[in-house]
Amino acid sequence: MDNIISGQAQKVEDVDGTRVQNEFSKFLKSFKGDKNELQYKTAMKELVQPEKNTIFVDMQHLYKFSNNLATTIELQYYRVYPFMCEALHLATLDGCDENERQQMFKKQLYVSLYNLDAKTKVRELSADKVGGLVRIAGQIVRTHPVHPELSRACFVCEDCGVSTRDVQQQFRYTQPTKCANPQCMNRTRFSLDVNSSTFVDFQKIRIQETQAELPRGSIPRTVDVIVRGEMVETVQPGDKCDIVGTLIVIPDIAQLSTPGLRAETSNQNRGKTSDNIRKTNIYWEKNRVLIGIIFSLKWKL
Repeated sequence: MDNIISGQAQKVEDVDGTRVQNEFSKFLKSFKGDKNELQYKTAMKELVQPEKNTIFVDMQHLYKFSNNLATTIELQYYRVYPFMCEALHLATLDGCDENERQQMFKKQLYVSLYNLDAKTKVRELSADKVGGLVRIAGQIVRTHPVHPELSRACFVCEDCGVSTRDVQQQFRYTQPTKCANPQCMNRTRFSLDVNSSTFVDFQKIRIQETQAELPRGSIPRTVDVIVRGEMVETVQPGDKCDIVGTLIVIPDIAQLSTPGLRAETSNQNRGKTSDNIRKTNIYWEKNRVLIGIIFSLKWKL
């Protein structure tokens, strides 16, 4: 009996997400720019290089290709972003030879969007912006060290030995809800297979609203930003940047870099209201980069 089962088999299909994945794949493969050449063909080929993992996509190109697709991404960015990254991964594999495919198998790729029309002020970030695509501008006031983050995990059942692959990690250490072996009743006893899991670099930075956005007599507000992949170590305090990403409730950062421990809800995080979210509890996902996620962001230095 094969003791390796994909974790994707346990997921319920997201029809809208699958539609976005198919349309975004067509966009990457067929969109032509002003010179009537495939706009993203070269960029996808470059992703084979070890230091490359992010493709930068102009939102205006998406609107030109399909207004419905661009609107869906803008309104439901957090939901559809994993499907966009999967579309990029599959489209990139289509242009690879056999040796390159082996290198790309475990590589995490990201879609980074930029040139979004609407810009939101830092102090206008509120609960209604959670999950959607937004753009802000600010000045870097602090950067944190780069840490590894568990991205796709492989877990081994401690009862029957069956492996569950590709368990997506969403801002906290996430184990399978049950063993992938239908004959096994284990729901809690899993160990992480580090060698078969995928890790990415992530970095936390802090930005402050610009003087142009600061109301008279007000104290500047700050926002915590998390970047992944190619975006880490690209800015330093004092730099001004333009960021495109999604707003979520801040995760437990410590859990992102401590695989092997079951994540539990801490008492201090229980009962947070939307008022807390409006302050500094935010997270910008770069293809995503940014990340994912993020993440998704584009720097303008």
